Amino acid sequence: MATRRVSVGTGLVAASVLVAFVATATALVWTSEAAAPSPARAVAYVNGTAITSDDLDVRLSQILPLASYHGNLPPDRIVSLKRTALDELVLDELIGREAVVAGRRPASSAVEAEVAAARARFESDEAFSAALKDNGLTLASFRDRLGRAVLVREAREARERVDVSDADVAAYYREHGTKFQRPEQVHLRQILFRADPADAATAVAAEARAQAALRSLRQGEPFGALARRLSEDEYRVKDGDMGFVHRGRLDAAFEDAVFAAPAGQPAVARSLHGSEVFEVLERQPAVQLTLDEARPIIVDRLTRQRRADGFKAWKARLLAAASVQIRDAELAAARPAEFGEDDGSPSFGGVRRRAAAGDGR
Repeated sequence: MATRRVSVGTGLVAASVLVAFVATATALVWTSEAAAPSPARAVAYVNGTAITSDDLDVRLSQILPLASYHGNLPPDRIVSLKRTALDELVLDELIGREAVVAGRRPASSAVEAEVAAARARFESDEAFSAALKDNGLTLASFRDRLGRAVLVREAREARERVDVSDADVAAYYREHGTKFQRPEQVHLRQILFRADPADAATAVAAEARAQAALRSLRQGEPFGALARRLSEDEYRVKDGDMGFVHRGRLDAAFEDAVFAAPAGQPAVARSLHGSEVFEVLERQPAVQLTLDEARPIIVDRLTRQRRADGFKAWKARLLAAASVQIRDAELAAARPAEFGEDDGSPSFGGVRRRAAAGDGR
């Protein structure tokens, strides 16, 4: 079986590639061909250290599954993701160089753990040694590069640690306290009859079934028993009880009907999912969150903000003192990809079942 050999370069870029191998088994692809492969193309230089096209492919494989980026993404998106991968490789090289200059050394136990993890992916010590040799490495140079990668990981992890004091939380609450409210909420139970939004016939059938269920309720059949028998969603196992829900958790049409309905009177309304028989059991007005109730939200918000600000400043400082040359014209002109909920990653739950707490936004 012929496989492609991955160039590992001479600097921290190589170390990050090797650690990726330990984590994902994709970073080093060993060759079994007798003929030596052609050298990888340098796409950028960081203070004279080359980042190769192979290094870039490896880091890209960590950002998205290979199947996705080969088959399911448009070309401009792939270029954007490559630029993101390149920026990460550049930053890793600079972080590692800073750590070495500062005299930091990785713990030997951490390095040996990485070596052992890499070795475990081969059927024998001989196969592992052969793979190292095929990639122009000795065990000592492999261990050295893994050590530099461990330094990068530890430096990044150190930047993740952010302290938020009680005084910080109290000050934030004083300034933004009026935004920390738990909105009006209702204790809701429901019975769902599903319909396909693209098929009007299923909507008519769902409405008819919902109206029949409503008649059964009015004739005295218990709501819970009816929900267990007829409902077509996960709440049937709880007798249709969704607990307390507030505005923003339900889809708009169903939400309007729920919050306009009097308590204790079952009714039918359309939703994105079909027709629903529902009943409001109890209402609770909007209330101001206390400092203690808002604390977890504030700590999370301040932590995220400080972490992002600190990392941004660190990155800017490293880049300002570096010489970075991008030799690939397409990558030089590309904008890095921005990641969010619409990246193509799977979404679970959808609008209707999304839980949301009063978070002051």
